[in-house]
Amino acid sequence: MARRGLFKSRIAVYVARVASEMVEAENFDNRVLAKHVVEAVRSVGVQLSEKRDGLFRCPICGKGAFTKRGYYLHLTRIHYAYLISLVDREVERIMRTSKNLA
Repeated sequence: MARRGLFKSRIAVYVARVASEMVEAENFDNRVLAKHVVEAVRSVGVQLSEKRDGLFRCPICGKGAFTKRGYYLHLTRIHYAYLISLVDREVERIMRTSKNLA
């Protein structure tokens, strides 16, 4: 159970890294996480990566303008739990879709 909480806490960090373009979505890979979780992290990160005039704006709360580091910190400090819930929902969607395709 403790490991599950550790992975969930890391997921928010991974999403923030992808969203703030500290790591490119197509280059994000993690050997510990399942493939569908990695896919969900990429998807959510790309959805949250919103720029205006070269600076990041948060599509969740509308705050900004942020640098890469500032946006990463904003996401991990303010929207931490929400990032985890977004990934959970995306994982469920991916799993449903893959079951329908099989």
